[in-house]
Amino acid sequence: MRRQVTGFLAMAALVLLAGCATTGSDMMGVGGVPEDVAGSVFDHPRADRRGAPRGFGYQLTGQSGWSGDLTYQDDTGGAIRVALVLADADGTEQAADLQIAMPYLEGGVRRFHGTTASGEPAELQLQAGPCEAAGESGFTHFAALRIGETVQAGCAREQAQDDRWSNYIMSYLPAIDACLAEFGDRPAHVSLAYTMSGGATGVRIVDADTQTWECATRDEGRAINSLRPLDSADALFGEGDPIFVRGVFPDFGEGCYVYESVREADGTLIGALGYDACNAVPVTTAQAAVAG
Repeated sequence: MRRQVTGFLAMAALVLLAGCATTGSDMMGVGGVPEDVAGSVFDHPRADRRGAPRGFGYQLTGQSGWSGDLTYQDDTGGAIRVALVLADADGTEQAADLQIAMPYLEGGVRRFHGTTASGEPAELQLQAGPCEAAGESGFTHFAALRIGETVQAGCAREQAQDDRWSNYIMSYLPAIDACLAEFGDRPAHVSLAYTMSGGATGVRIVDADTQTWECATRDEGRAINSLRPLDSADALFGEGDPIFVRGVFPDFGEGCYVYESVREADGTLIGALGYDACNAVPVTTAQAAVAG
């Protein structure tokens, strides 16, 4: 499965550089496409989406001017449905009813599949990473969209009532690396990175003994100012949701987490975001057991 993910990102890099679409292929890509190809995906009447309500999900944008909103919805049976509304640069709209592909986060990538309102097969893949093709900051995922046989590429960012700390992980990465270096080869993961009073970056790290440490940095996060142990009374909102493991992609379910890989546009692994699946064994404990 890791080979499949690498191929996804390799195609992403090619499409971004070429600025073209890939059609009739089993591989989905990320990047821009010509206007004529982009427009052919959308075959419904124009609609003004500027006032459209947005819920929890993802905002999508493509180099060729297309945009979209993916929203998670509860159906009457309590299951999660995914509504996708797309629009080209002229406002021509297309809707799709999707489901979350299972196993969840298989290979570290978010996948959705279903059909459009016109009956065409639809598939969306979101790979976490610093997507810059949108021309603005804040996009946290590479997006690959297939409608029928046409593939388009773009960027996505999460929309939620509570903004996750991990949405800014790339800006915190120098501080994360400096703080993790203090732990040497000992297993440790990041539970939170944040801006402290005074503007310095703070990083909270959990070691193999489940002890949480606060690492305060200086010099734009490249030097350590202090490192101190914390107790449960010091917990901050959003801590551990998610965790971040640097430089590795753990096995599915390790430490009772499901993992989303974070990669550069060329497929280089940055790390993995871990979402607690059962509030059980800390991931660093599992790492220590494997290392031992």
